[in-house]
Amino acid sequence: MKLLPVILFSLWASSAFAQLTWENTEQSFDATPEDQAIVARFKFTNTGTKPIKIQSVMTSCGCTTAALSKTEYAPGESGEIAANFVFGGHTGRQDKRIMVSTSAAPGQPTVLKMHVYIQEPVNVEPEVVLWRLGEQPDPKAIRITIAGKAPVKVVSVTSDNPTIKVKVRELNPGREYEAQVTPDNAAQRASATLMIRTDYPPDHPQTRYAYVRVR
Repeated sequence: MKLLPVILFSLWASSAFAQLTWENTEQSFDATPEDQAIVARFKFTNTGTKPIKIQSVMTSCGCTTAALSKTEYAPGESGEIAANFVFGGHTGRQDKRIMVSTSAAPGQPTVLKMHVYIQEPVNVEPEVVLWRLGEQPDPKAIRITIAGKAPVKVVSVTSDNPTIKVKVRELNPGREYEAQVTPDNAAQRASATLMIRTDYPPDHPQTRYAYVRVR
């Protein structure tokens, strides 16, 4: 029983005399696909009285790398870890982690977090259009808009059901389109998938989908 205070004091002393204080451990970013990558800079200072060595820096996935200029920091010295996340076709919310182990707490790594929201390059709204049985089969519109600065051409919008027609018009060149969808009739159940083909990005053109239902 007498050993417990000694152990607790030892842990407290390690924390008190050798520690890194982080400016922040969590960062959030908004991005477009054109950005291609985001760099988060996590700054720290050795606020203890003993030198600290950064023993390892590990990332949660291969699309994120982390770099620092050196591994040992004297009392009062500052540094930063630069975490670089390369999008590689990812869109939507992306959560990345960087685990940092130091000589001050070898078994208790600090977890740094990056939250990146990458806009979809092509937005489709609404993604589902619906007619009720017996409803007048009037045209309904699907709006196709382009995020970021790059102009995007909608190459085609096609329906996999010949009884559901679709026509596309360009509202704002390279930025905004409207697809007018019309069923032949709404007297019986029907469905279709619309394939919206674009020319962006050039190396891997994106296809989005919308859905039509008569029910």
